[in-house]
Amino acid sequence: MLGVRSESVAFRRSKRQGLTMSVTERYMRNDIPCGLHGCRTCTMNAELARKGVPLLDVTLGQILVPDASAVSRFIALFEQEDELKNLVFCQTVIDALDRRNRTRTMRNVRKIAADPARSSVVFANEVFAQTRVHGKSADVDRDTRAVVRAAEWYRQHLEAQNKAQRVVILTQREVYSAEHGVEVWRLDDYLAEQHPKLVEHFRAIEQATQDGDMDVTTMSAGEFAQARLQAKAQGSYAKHYSEGDISDGLRNGTLVRGTIRLRAGGGMRSESQGVIERSDAPDIVVVGRAALNRACSGDTVVVRLL
Repeated sequence: MLGVRSESVAFRRSKRQGLTMSVTERYMRNDIPCGLHGCRTCTMNAELARKGVPLLDVTLGQILVPDASAVSRFIALFEQEDELKNLVFCQTVIDALDRRNRTRTMRNVRKIAADPARSSVVFANEVFAQTRVHGKSADVDRDTRAVVRAAEWYRQHLEAQNKAQRVVILTQREVYSAEHGVEVWRLDDYLAEQHPKLVEHFRAIEQATQDGDMDVTTMSAGEFAQARLQAKAQGSYAKHYSEGDISDGLRNGTLVRGTIRLRAGGGMRSESQGVIERSDAPDIVVVGRAALNRACSGDTVVVRLL
């Protein structure tokens, strides 16, 4: 059954198109199944079971709901450790990964959900009327509230059927609050309490990813796109010399001044080239965009000879 329409906005970056904005239109539904085996309310679960789609196992006693900070940085832990079962991957988390082009992580999430031994599901909370959360979808705090709302709905859904299930949100952010009996644990604390044998694996992943941008919740999608553009610009070109450095270099002979003329490379894959013309010495050929360092034809430039 279709209900209220909503939109989500994401920024994407590609080599061909650069930074682009995409808008996804969605319609709220009231018939999204919980994916719990033996649920008496969600009639679509039986159809999923007949198709061989794995469902949550009510006998395990708890449901784990990892948020985007846990999944984006520690997907290898969830993928490789079979002890972590009955996982509910919210669509909110999938969307957060998609906004960062984390295709491999998304594929691994769906791989876990497709494994019958893991009893895990992907829950479409973003298009389910009862778990709908207002706000901009790319906002980290709004996405956190969406995961909390989904976990609280599971808890209430189970209580209505007299099914005693512990619902635990796993995060690597500062622990936030939830209601209706939902617990919120930091992933490392949960592993130390429930699965101490997995702590060493967790620490190895934590150390390997501490200097990267694996956690998609550390900045918004717009901030991330801007940071990537700045990093690319800084990484592609060297900083220009200061006036003082130029004066000193010309005086002591370490730098050479001349007028540059740009010319295209000789083939499709050849690099751009520039020739620095000098009246009292042989011309200097500069090869490659990085070496040209944003120079335009006709500019007076200084270079350091290697």
